[in-house]
Amino acid sequence: MKSEIKKKATGTPTRHVGPSTPRVAGLKSNGRASESAGYIEEFKGFSKETFEFLDQLYKHNSVTWFRKHRPEYEQFLLNPARLFVTSIGPFIKFINPVLDTEPKFNRTLVRINRDMRFAKKPYKDFMLIRFGKSKWDSELFLYIDRNGMELGTFINNEKVDGRRRFEENVSSYGQAFLDACRKYRIGSEFSAYELHYGTEPISESFKPKRDHLKFKGVNHIIFGKELEKFDPVASSKRLLALAMKTFNRLYPLYIFSTSDNPVADLEAYTSRIGLLKISSK
Repeated sequence: MKSEIKKKATGTPTRHVGPSTPRVAGLKSNGRASESAGYIEEFKGFSKETFEFLDQLYKHNSVTWFRKHRPEYEQFLLNPARLFVTSIGPFIKFINPVLDTEPKFNRTLVRINRDMRFAKKPYKDFMLIRFGKSKWDSELFLYIDRNGMELGTFINNEKVDGRRRFEENVSSYGQAFLDACRKYRIGSEFSAYELHYGTEPISESFKPKRDHLKFKGVNHIIFGKELEKFDPVASSKRLLALAMKTFNRLYPLYIFSTSDNPVADLEAYTSRIGLLKISSK
């Protein structure tokens, strides 16, 4: 996928959260609820047709083809993406109330149309769902392409006012960073790579003690966990539970990328939320 884009921890409070999906009455193709529609729709994952559509878009990326297949885009990609945002939105607000959870374009949903001033093909052959505060801010995300999907966090480590905040915080509070990775199980299950006109691997299997000083000078960093398109979790509502678990575990990295006092903010996060035990049933 990257090539296309581009239990309880010791000392950590554990909460129990069920992945009950908020029900949305009569969700239309524009993502808005209608009281008179007379049916209830809930997020059930992304279907095999989602990946088939993205595969065909990859092969036939033209305005003519897309206009002809727009109903499939709305049914198999756009609508489930909006339902995902609506369903996980309360959990995202629970983690951080300032993160955007509006199921709208240029908010949590990245438009599929490309800016033709800078692109050769009119459409992106992927869907990006993001939970941040603004464009190019550090964020939690779900990325979907023809091969599968990735859950993770995007870290903006660009220099601002002479500082690279993530790099500086990891360097200055190295032990706290390693402790957080241990407590929240941020390890070899995740890969770390640089997002820069494609991707460059930092670590295919992230090991905090070995890799935590490899971010020097890297502007944009991805920590991610991939799912193949044939994984049954991708096509079921269990994807919500997996996303909650992943975002809960990776959120400390977001703290290190945005906070002026990451140790205090991490302590507050651990005290208020901690490592959650989320049921997928």
